[in-house]
Amino acid sequence: MAQRHEWMFYELMWRAHTQQADYPLPWWVQMYFRRWSDAFDSGLFDTKEGAFASNANYRYWNMVGVKDYRQESLVGQCGEIEPVYDKYCLSFFLFDPAAKRLWFPQSPDSGPLHQRFKDNYLPVLETTWQAAVGIDVAQSISAHVVGDNQKSMVLSHVSISRRAAAPLGKVWFCVAVLPFGPTGFQRHDRAGRGQIDKLLSHLEFQNSSQVKINQNTFGPVFQTPPDHFGVYGNGSTCDDPSHYLAHGPFDDLKNNGALNGAAVATDYIAGLCTGVFAWELDFTAGNAETQEVDIRLPVDDYLSGSDLAALKAASRAELQQSNEAFWRNKLDQDGMQASLPPVVSHLFDLHRICRANLLILSDDGQIHPGPTIYDDFWIRDSSIEGIAAALAGDANLAHRQYYQHYPDKFNLQDDWIGPCSTYGFFGGEHEKNDREWDSNGQALWAIGKFDRIQNGSFGAGMFYPYIIKGARWLRDNRSAYGLLHSGWSAEHIGDKDKPHYWDDFWGIAGLYEAAKLAERINAPEKNELWSIYDSLRTATADSIRWLLNEQRRQGEWRTYIPTGPGDVRRDDSTMIGTLAYFHPCRLHMNNKLGDDIDYAARMTLETIWHIFVRNGGFYHESAWNCFGPYLTLQLAHAFLLTGDTDRMDACLQWTVGNAGYAKVTRSFSTGEMYDVVQGAWNEQHCLPVETDFRSFPARGWWYMGDIPHGWACAEFMMLLRDILFFEADEDHDRKIFIAPGVMPQWLESGNRTITVKQAPTIFGGTFGYTLTHAPATKSVRITIDEAPAQSVSYVYRCPFGARVTAAVMENSSMPAMTDGKHVYLPAGTMQVSVSYA
Repeated sequence: MAQRHEWMFYELMWRAHTQQADYPLPWWVQMYFRRWSDAFDSGLFDTKEGAFASNANYRYWNMVGVKDYRQESLVGQCGEIEPVYDKYCLSFFLFDPAAKRLWFPQSPDSGPLHQRFKDNYLPVLETTWQAAVGIDVAQSISAHVVGDNQKSMVLSHVSISRRAAAPLGKVWFCVAVLPFGPTGFQRHDRAGRGQIDKLLSHLEFQNSSQVKINQNTFGPVFQTPPDHFGVYGNGSTCDDPSHYLAHGPFDDLKNNGALNGAAVATDYIAGLCTGVFAWELDFTAGNAETQEVDIRLPVDDYLSGSDLAALKAASRAELQQSNEAFWRNKLDQDGMQASLPPVVSHLFDLHRICRANLLILSDDGQIHPGPTIYDDFWIRDSSIEGIAAALAGDANLAHRQYYQHYPDKFNLQDDWIGPCSTYGFFGGEHEKNDREWDSNGQALWAIGKFDRIQNGSFGAGMFYPYIIKGARWLRDNRSAYGLLHSGWSAEHIGDKDKPHYWDDFWGIAGLYEAAKLAERINAPEKNELWSIYDSLRTATADSIRWLLNEQRRQGEWRTYIPTGPGDVRRDDSTMIGTLAYFHPCRLHMNNKLGDDIDYAARMTLETIWHIFVRNGGFYHESAWNCFGPYLTLQLAHAFLLTGDTDRMDACLQWTVGNAGYAKVTRSFSTGEMYDVVQGAWNEQHCLPVETDFRSFPARGWWYMGDIPHGWACAEFMMLLRDILFFEADEDHDRKIFIAPGVMPQWLESGNRTITVKQAPTIFGGTFGYTLTHAPATKSVRITIDEAPAQSVSYVYRCPFGARVTAAVMENSSMPAMTDGKHVYLPAGTMQVSVSYA
């Protein structure tokens, strides 16, 4: 049975929709009602009303925040601002007092509405609305710190202007404080996520400028007191959801042309208190064509009047200037930089957005994979996110992941999680509850990789006890078959009661890095670590061989590796777990599990491509009933590493164009589109949004996670970086592949130059190059501008023409070797000219 507030909210939204009431229905509610279904995930939610109030199906929004601060603020498709842990949302609209007409940006036919980040990558979100009333509204949302105590806050700066052809007159710019936002109303699920009471049961307007939420939390602060205000609740304790339509601020404006002027409202029935605050803007002859309103949201723990005074005293211009200066310095000057041709310049914009998201999602140096239900620390996610940060140039953030926060999750007590000991296990609550046996491999892999990036200056301090005891845990906590036990390391790999090769691949990769680290520091345990590595590697390879033989014995004509040894002939999309073999684990390099296993893994890529990829996007039908953006990025990475750049490019284009900048129809009469999200991904991307509501999953519901998804951000950052260059054979014949994923169409017209600089490498130091394509002379010139700390050779695969005809090195007596497609350059190369036919 639905809780009362869930039912009341569900009915209020439905009645507002069906009655076409003047009401700011958020984007996600409109999407539900485009094709309503009573189906919901009954495994996670108790009722359809509870699932609806939790916004289970359309979890898309943008984000702003301050690096290293705990609380982010989410921004809806129409400029709504929802501080994650506060109990309100801020939205704006216009009111024409002469006609008693309300104009909401949420209304599909209210005028063109667009969103973007400033300069397409700075974490300043700009919403522009050309309202049909003849007024343009431009909102800029940014996050800052203020005062001696450096409290975080969000600034909403709004400019309202009259279009040249619009009639002169007066209009009210209105701000609504609402109890629901982009994430939903009140999340209540069986997993225990979102149980915090977010009901807005008390709303108070104080001192002509300050909103107070639920009596003990500071809400929005208005720099200029509004000319009109009114707060509304349910003091009559009415159980009829229509009460909120008939006795609310929007009805008052429409029927009376005024607000109630009340400063206090309560609602102990459904927690649906609402307030509206309005400024009269005069666009009559002789007045300013543009007028401004500033609103400040105290999203930190503002506990005193002095904190609020500092919030109000801060200069808007100085806040905006310091914010922009910080992010431009971080994203444009510090760390890896790339210049791409105009046709793909948006890819580096997206790299910078993803990098900023990781920095914003870092809470005191601890990267969390999401701002809401994933706002916590996972070993798995942080291993990928930390390495992505280090390769982008944020080594300090990666250092804090591994040196400070991994030890906090390392267990040195004797206890048991099912069949496994906790002693030597990397894992906190998440890893223990879901038996995430991949975490030790991931921790060892991340520490080893980061030591390489730091040129050997990091790992020795982590060897005792973390590396050696973490490796011994992988030795001692395996099944009778030598594999890691059944568990649920990641939702996409299948059932909780089955073992998964995903865990074993990560264990092998982590043990390899641990053993190589032991060699670099000459630890006496290096032979012990190689023995543990060989044991898990052999058991995994033997198990996969047994499985492949068993599938053939049962008549399976295809060669593929399912999710684990308990899933013989399971040819569903859970086989996506095999991607870890290629990326990030790189087990294909030197065929660590054998040639036959490598062949089977490559054939698994073929099966995934032909059965589960739609228009370049991986559709995970067996677990999520959704597309998987970060899994599609992993798939693109696997294709890159195996040399299939056409498929890599198809996955890349889908992930960026279809999911990262998703759009759906806004107005059917004009064809205008909603900008669903600006350069970010949810853990999943749902079929209705992907197809502009032309298709729905057969079962009627799907799984959704959090957004921006930190793991997805990290995957994109690493993919683009490896498209531009990646390292190989780091322990034998060290080499860098230059521009291995650069597509020929990137460099066929216009600006035909790519530059990379200040890019950290796993060989220590930084790498940089300039590559220019000259179609007229059928040549490519490559200049190595920065060489890594260690001596490396280079490989360039020319994507132009049928074959390489010559490769001439300048300022060197060493010859450049070519096999007709690849050019092999020795260590010390500074410049080469490649000709093709």
